[in-house]
Amino acid sequence: MRSPLAAALVLALAAAPLRVSAGDVQLPSGAEIEKSLPEGGSMTGKQIFDKFLDNRLRSCVQWQTVISRDPGGSEQKSRFWVRWKDYRDKNHRAVNGIIAKTLVKFQDPEDMRETGYLMIVNADRSNDQWIWSPSTKQVRRVKLRGVGILGTDYTFDDIGWKSIEDADYKRLPDDEIEDVPTYVVEVTMKPFVDSEYRTMRTWLEKKHYVPLRTLYRDANGVEMREMKAEPDTIQDFDGAWIATTSTMFNLREKTSTTIYVDALDPNVHLGEQLFSTFQLTLRR
Repeated sequence: MRSPLAAALVLALAAAPLRVSAGDVQLPSGAEIEKSLPEGGSMTGKQIFDKFLDNRLRSCVQWQTVISRDPGGSEQKSRFWVRWKDYRDKNHRAVNGIIAKTLVKFQDPEDMRETGYLMIVNADRSNDQWIWSPSTKQVRRVKLRGVGILGTDYTFDDIGWKSIEDADYKRLPDDEIEDVPTYVVEVTMKPFVDSEYRTMRTWLEKKHYVPLRTLYRDANGVEMREMKAEPDTIQDFDGAWIATTSTMFNLREKTSTTIYVDALDPNVHLGEQLFSTFQLTLRR
């Protein structure tokens, strides 16, 4: 069966005017063929995913409301704020070996208030992670691979992406989600990557490369989690496009977590002192 790209190429050749010179037929140039193809028609999976990684803020502070549901459908509501900063340069290279830093502090419910996480994503070694809670009043170094963030279905593996070179990419046939055209890319993590996931298939809306659906599988190909974002909640934050409502489903535990972005300050100045273990102990 002819692929969509091959079919488009045939149509492009058929539609393009032929140039005759000295009795020889000259085919259209590569630039003419590319112009005739559908938008993104010749992009590889890696190129598409690279555009997704480029759709990001340099820093932000955001406030979120979280609704977690157990297998019986009972809900628990919590609120937290996130402080995040990207340390890569314009060429996507880590500065001083650091890719990004994230600090999370919970506000509600009462028994989780002021509990916080600090995560430093390193380029060439394992990530650094700390936790602080009012009950222990101690900052502890932890390893949170595959662990839900304070009982939610989101894990630090979901936010710890390091480099596009961490995986291999295969473009699959384009699809639609709620009538929104999407690129589909199968991502396979390389063996050296420390992640609970081995593959993930992601549906990226074509206009801004925002993921509308992502299906995560383990090393045995078993589906573990599925993320779904609501297309009509995609907003522009200083040039970065973000879905402000998304849900993560734990397919094993039959639980789910919906995150609502209540507010977001994009590309704000965040000093180095705001990402320290001391910050975890502060009530702000």
